[in-house]
Amino acid sequence: MKQIKVAVRKKGSRSAQEFSEADNELKQTLERLAKKGLNPMQMCQKLIEHEVKHPGGGDWTYDRVVEECERLKV
Repeated sequence: MKQIKVAVRKKGSRSAQEFSEADNELKQTLERLAKKGLNPMQMCQKLIEHEVKHPGGGDWTYDRVVEECERLKV
């Protein structure tokens, strides 16, 4: 028996944002760090330690980590 998956949403609703591959990688990284129970300051230190590049360029800061977590809904 075949199973059919159906996604229902209101017409014109675009709640699912299209993320680039870099955004997907960053989201996965942030989710892994959050899963370990790290707070944004600790996440910032780990991102710098592992040389993860910020999408906008520059260094990671507490505010940038919080901003990316909110944008990517982590």
